[in-house]
Amino acid sequence: MKARLRERWLQLPRRDRQLCAVLAVFLLIVVSVYGLWLPARQRLATAEALYLKHLAQAADVQQARPTLAAKVFDQPLSTRLSESAARSGLNVQQFDVDAAGIRIGLNGDATTVLGWLHRIEQEGAQFENLSLEKQDSGLQAQLLINNPE
Repeated sequence: MKARLRERWLQLPRRDRQLCAVLAVFLLIVVSVYGLWLPARQRLATAEALYLKHLAQAADVQQARPTLAAKVFDQPLSTRLSESAARSGLNVQQFDVDAAGIRIGLNGDATTVLGWLHRIEQEGAQFENLSLEKQDSGLQAQLLINNPE
């Protein structure tokens, strides 16, 4: 089969063989451009766009990250939490301090509970666990706060 094909090739005039070779090179270039180079370039452009998007998101996250101001408190965290809950008018049902942290169970108006949770988080309380449950016209919160003291 190869021998017959080679014999047929050699029987073609030199000009036809050259034209076939030029056509083969042209087709190789076209296939390379459309089959390899353009898809690779398109994937590169997509990757660059995705990279720039992630870079912008990372900058947004860095900008939005709250800064923790180093506040010095003269009272322990447990005392501050207990007093601020009472000042906010929340009904404290459970308040235990142990090695795992501070366990607090309280209820009150939903807006008041959520505002108090936001305020204590801004003051440096780190929630380990938080569960909220709707109760009639209020909100019940069970939380475990890491005790840094």
